[in-house]
Amino acid sequence: MILRVSMKVRDPRHVAAVLAEIVDRPVVDAGAGWLITSGQGSDLEVLERPEGAPSSGECGIALATPLTIAEVFAIAGREGWPARHRRPQGTSGVIELLLEGDCRIDVLTAEMQGA
Repeated sequence: MILRVSMKVRDPRHVAAVLAEIVDRPVVDAGAGWLITSGQGSDLEVLERPEGAPSSGECGIALATPLTIAEVFAIAGREGWPARHRRPQGTSGVIELLLEGDCRIDVLTAEMQGA
């Protein structure tokens, strides 16, 4: 069971707020960062990446969302974050989202989760 996953970004408060919007969960100030609570015991902690530190580029996180593909793309567009809908063979696909333009996560709509 995963209890917490952490990621480091340039603007943790902003990234946490946008991710909380995508997954439709609350975000709270956790002192050293921001915490998106799942209500099921596994949380996502968003921390500040030190100035000048390189991005890991790959966060290795897949998030479930109640939003539609169009709604996720609208949020990505609003934030200026690149996004694309990939459809590996035999799947309904996944939305690849680049947080702050350099940290890739996967977002799966309800339709994508059911495939």
